[in-house]
Amino acid sequence: MCANSCWPNGQSWKHYWPGSIVSLIAVLQLFISFAVVGLHAAIVTIGLVSLCAVFMSWYVIGFICWGVFMTCWISIFCVSCCNRSSVACATYVMITNVLAFIFAAVLISFDNKFINGQLPPDSITSSLDCITSYQNTVDMVSIFVRITKGQLAGSIIMLVSSLLFIAIYIYVYIRAVLDDEHRPNDDLRWTGPHAPNQTSGYGISTQHTVPALPLQPAQTVYLKPNNDSYDNQSRGITSPSYGAAVKVIEQF
Repeated sequence: MCANSCWPNGQSWKHYWPGSIVSLIAVLQLFISFAVVGLHAAIVTIGLVSLCAVFMSWYVIGFICWGVFMTCWISIFCVSCCNRSSVACATYVMITNVLAFIFAAVLISFDNKFINGQLPPDSITSSLDCITSYQNTVDMVSIFVRITKGQLAGSIIMLVSSLLFIAIYIYVYIRAVLDDEHRPNDDLRWTGPHAPNQTSGYGISTQHTVPALPLQPAQTVYLKPNNDSYDNQSRGITSPSYGAAVKVIEQF
């Protein structure tokens, strides 16, 4: 029972699936994922080379998040372009978006903690090997914070887009399941001379079988010929209502 009512049909799923909106989400996630990895690479480079600050957990989680983001938008493109009617593929993409939502929230937490000064570095050194020529002209700390804020904004957009896809999946899933429940079951339809007549309403299906009418005995009708045209006509008449044979006997 649950297999038929809880898992939507592919045709119903394709009917309600908003392919254009999902494709826009995939394009948005594509640009955001590359923007996030570019900003994170700049954060790691400036942190290690100019600031001599090692935020190991933050640096590592940023690239892990980028890998999850890449998997997410690639999966969405595959479903949008190749297999819109597959509920299983859409469910897999929904799972990847849930993971992207979680990792985006983690990256937002790291960025927010650094901006608010709540993320202590693993080690800080004052070695001259970490100081570049830009230190005399540019405040590297200010650039570092701005890049972090940019990554924070990208992570928020990624989180919202993943949440939007999850909401679309839930909406389409519910509509497709309800549509299947209101559609008559094709397995109950019979074929043949004694097929039942089905009258389906909105979510209600009733069946009744038309009983076979018994054959009526032959009846004899006596007619008087008033016209010569009766000589060329058949002497038998079949009742159209009951299928009984009527024998015609002419009397003179």
